[in-house]
Amino acid sequence: MARNPKHVMLSDPNHDELQRQQFVFNLKRYLATKIRPGNKIIYKKIIEPEYKKFNGKTPESRSQINNIMNKNPSYQIYSALTRNAQEMMWDSVADPIYRNKINLSEKYKKIDKKKSKLGSINLDQKFNIPNGIKKVDIHLQPGGYASDYNSNDVLAGAFYEGGGNLYSLGNGVGVAEGKAEVIIRFLKEKFPNFTPSRILDCGCSAGSSSTPWALAYPNAEVHAIDVGASMLRYAHARAEYLGAKVHFHQMSAKEIRFKNESFDLVVSHNAMHEMPQKTTEGMFNESFRLLKKDGISIHQDVPLRFDELEPYEQFERGWDHKNNNEPYWITYATNNPKKMFQRAGFNNENIWLGRFEQLDKTINWFVSCAVKT
Repeated sequence: MARNPKHVMLSDPNHDELQRQQFVFNLKRYLATKIRPGNKIIYKKIIEPEYKKFNGKTPESRSQINNIMNKNPSYQIYSALTRNAQEMMWDSVADPIYRNKINLSEKYKKIDKKKSKLGSINLDQKFNIPNGIKKVDIHLQPGGYASDYNSNDVLAGAFYEGGGNLYSLGNGVGVAEGKAEVIIRFLKEKFPNFTPSRILDCGCSAGSSSTPWALAYPNAEVHAIDVGASMLRYAHARAEYLGAKVHFHQMSAKEIRFKNESFDLVVSHNAMHEMPQKTTEGMFNESFRLLKKDGISIHQDVPLRFDELEPYEQFERGWDHKNNNEPYWITYATNNPKKMFQRAGFNNENIWLGRFEQLDKTINWFVSCAVKT
């Protein structure tokens, strides 16, 4: 299954809505590919030499560069346009979703009432959604990840998938593979004899990375967890319509209510950069506890590691933290997955960290992997 498969839970735009989405897509691509590179030229040719002239040395940290660049009119214009483009993206996605919201709820109800469902959904009415998710509209998604308006609401998931599809395309990520397909290929290349019978997807959001596991391993029992009820309802309906047997649960990744050594594979996809450090560490600890002997834990995310970047690139890549409601962006960029694996109980020789490129070479994902022995 390639990225962005068609299914009935998507809210297809009409002619005018599609044109608006295409305009936003092209605006985001233009800002990213034509305007953004000019920021570094201005910094290297004008700002850095002036700073050195008055201070005797060049800026030594991303915070110093941040203080300088945020006063520069050209960068201010770029930053304001990029923020506006993100807001416009959500507006363009919202129109067909709000127009279709009753129909989406009816589709979920129809699935929920079926007696012969492939998978299941298990919501916890007493679940306490963390404030870091509940009170933040992460990457400006309307209502955030935890919005939940009624017992059949699926808007959070609809926004996540609709906006995510447009966002990734606008940032140049191709559609040859989804995130899970990349890791499925990684597994087959690195561990050709490994066939999981029980899989857990942590921080599954709208389920786009959960369904590929069920389709790739049809004999496996696939479970997926997230904190948002609306997100999980959408994910459940989406999986059923795509013919994927997935069991969805409302749980936190740092406190997973499954028995010790009950999974062969524990994964997460683009979840770490949207988790506080304690939750990420908890997810690594839970991965070790939940895995059987010779089980594998893989946590994949965007290729953002500050220890690989010079200060200017750290500043530039940190834009989302300051301007795009990504409170854990820099926390992720500066964390240490190897140490988290070690503290969780994995042996150093069984830990692998590195990059794994998408087939169309549009992104080189960061992958952290460990085997429990």
